[in-house]
Amino acid sequence: MKKNRTWLRGAALLILVLLPALLLFYTGYTLPRQLNRLEREIQRQLKYSEISADIYHLTTSVQEYILYGDEQALNNFRHYIAQTEKKELELYNLAEQSRKQDIAELMTLTRTYRSFVEREVVPLKKFNDRDNRELLLWQYRDLTRQLVYRADSLAGAGRQENKTALEHAVALLNIKGLLMVILSLLSLGAFGGGYMTVRPWLARHLYLGTLVRDAAKAVIFIDRKERVQDINPAAENLFHLSREAVMGKSLGEILLLYPHLQNIVQPLYHALWQKERITDYRLVFTWKDARITLGVDCTPIHFLHKIAGAVLVARRTSEPEDGNILLDTIERERKRLSIEIHDWIGRYLSSIIHGLDYVLRVNGERLPGEVQENLLMLRTQCQNAAVDMRSIMNDIHPYIIEKVGLIPALESYSANFERMHNKKVYIFYHQRSLHLPREKEILIYRIVQEALTNVARHSQATEVDIHFTETNDNLQIEILDNGGMQETTPVPGKGLWGMKERARLLGGDLVYGFMEGGFAVTLTVPLVKGGK
Repeated sequence: MKKNRTWLRGAALLILVLLPALLLFYTGYTLPRQLNRLEREIQRQLKYSEISADIYHLTTSVQEYILYGDEQALNNFRHYIAQTEKKELELYNLAEQSRKQDIAELMTLTRTYRSFVEREVVPLKKFNDRDNRELLLWQYRDLTRQLVYRADSLAGAGRQENKTALEHAVALLNIKGLLMVILSLLSLGAFGGGYMTVRPWLARHLYLGTLVRDAAKAVIFIDRKERVQDINPAAENLFHLSREAVMGKSLGEILLLYPHLQNIVQPLYHALWQKERITDYRLVFTWKDARITLGVDCTPIHFLHKIAGAVLVARRTSEPEDGNILLDTIERERKRLSIEIHDWIGRYLSSIIHGLDYVLRVNGERLPGEVQENLLMLRTQCQNAAVDMRSIMNDIHPYIIEKVGLIPALESYSANFERMHNKKVYIFYHQRSLHLPREKEILIYRIVQEALTNVARHSQATEVDIHFTETNDNLQIEILDNGGMQETTPVPGKGLWGMKERARLLGGDLVYGFMEGGFAVTLTVPLVKGGK
């Protein structure tokens, strides 16, 4: 009997030892496969996004060629169509069998679009028939709508597959982690005191592991008492930290040593105490003169249904992937609206004015005096409407920047501002031509435009001075009115917030406040990307 009990205890001990080992082996075998699948899904999603962006650029180029006959726009189209077809083929090779048919249809539609442009749109310059041009515009819009819809549908389906794969991988990790913990606790049940020691070790190494340590993304793990339990080398390099200086310290202690981490620790606090997962949270990390845009994911870690800590994963994001692409899209849409106004409303107004001129020139002497006077008044009103329409077009999109540059465009806008608001605007500069990309000139134009709008709405000023000053590697733009001092600083509204946001996207800084004589807005923009 005693021998049987000894055998049973030995068998139970063997099972408790072997089961965790077998489960660990199985996890080590299946986890890389899950990660590889997730990596393939991410690669496919990146291809979807790149194809959607290229299709947007190529369709915009075709529109510009149809409207203006710009040869550079045609060259841009051929560049983007070649990129799109190459990436579609790469996506077809990466995609699973169930998605290949949809991608093949997109490839066919892309080839049809290219054939339409080369056979129908390119010879456009040989025809001056307005009906032909209108027909081509109709065909272009129909094909563009089909192409964009197909690309967006595939991208949306790709995002859903990516999300499903990620949720599946996380769920699998949670299930395997829970089973591993239960079996480990059973095998170590005789050592009750070892439970408190094993728990942080499992929470750290089970969810991070050696793969995280070698990852290119920055990873920080904290426990439920806000103490840093692990950081990987990528986090040390990105955040300029020392592993020895932060290990075991609380977030509060770390902020005393590294104040520049204020934006970084906020998502960790949120994930730990709100128990909510944060994905693709965008923030700006500042270190000395450099400003880096980061994408952050922060996940709370649960252990036996209780919060055990949180993991932060941060990655660099390039400028076009953050808010800059949103503003670029907005400006392109504004440009499209400006073109529509010019081509349709402007054309009708011009026809009316020419018709009135013809009637007055041919039949003016035979018309009664009152009729002739009314026609002249109508022509004047149409001419004023055309002037106002050009002003509205310039507010929607500063198309003049593309022709003459930032400062001449601001001089044109200021002249119209003076006429409408009876406030003088003076622009001071050393060089009339600034060495800035066109996208940055548009952002600066919008900031100055908003500053002048605030002067018109909120100030009693009669004059506004705009100073352009280049110092070292920075361009400083100061907008100062003579509206007098006030005791309280204005509460920031949407206008000032929008100016600050555009300054951030420029990689610069914007400050405002009352100075001697009036209110001042000062924008500082680095002339070299990334600052000095």
